[in-house]
Amino acid sequence: MQKLLTKLGFNSKQATIYLALLEFGSQPASIIAKKTQIPKSSVLFLCEQLIEMGVLQKSQKGKTQYFYADPKELEKVKLQQLHEQSEVLKRTIPLLQEFKSPFSSEPKLNFFEGVAGCKKAYLQILDSKSEVLEFGVHSDLEAKFGQKFMDDFIVARIKKDLKLKGIVNEDDAHKNLSKFNLSQMRETKFVDDKIGALYSSICIFDDKVLLLNLHNDAFAILIQSPQVSQTLKTIFMMCWS
Repeated sequence: MQKLLTKLGFNSKQATIYLALLEFGSQPASIIAKKTQIPKSSVLFLCEQLIEMGVLQKSQKGKTQYFYADPKELEKVKLQQLHEQSEVLKRTIPLLQEFKSPFSSEPKLNFFEGVAGCKKAYLQILDSKSEVLEFGVHSDLEAKFGQKFMDDFIVARIKKDLKLKGIVNEDDAHKNLSKFNLSQMRETKFVDDKIGALYSSICIFDDKVLLLNLHNDAFAILIQSPQVSQTLKTIFMMCWS
């Protein structure tokens, strides 16, 4: 019983006093002291604590104080506390949400394998509510996903009024793609081949970053994190400018 009472907010000595009063009924501190082997002065102190908690009552007979415990009083007190805490919680949570930084959420990470998994990951771009920023390797996308898949993707993106900025390799595939930039709601800039080349696509949209590798293997990693997304957006815009 003591363990149950401690879960309700009693300390071990308070629980001992409370259980003794339940067992022996209304008693003065001297009797409870004898029954529990706790000094009388400590019993008086503990009883006053329990009275303040609202779970113990006392009465006066002559010059002697008697203490009395009733489980129904404990139930009333705890139910009232639960109600009050529930009301406070309802008022507090919205205020705490206002204090919460948009960059404080834990990142979510999903891993996709194979061409089919990578297609599934890539299609999530269409759910974006903001412009898509992409370090793109469309030659690999077309080779692994197929021309029809990519054409359908572009049509769906246009229907959703979803613009795209792309930093891409300066090769024939991207030069040909850039001819349709205006009609396909796309802007592209080429990577200077003196700097290097792109082998994996990185798509940045909303609070997500999709890393897509199709050059040799086929896998994708989707990270949902405001911090990571904003960092990559900043890097992209630095490269863009």
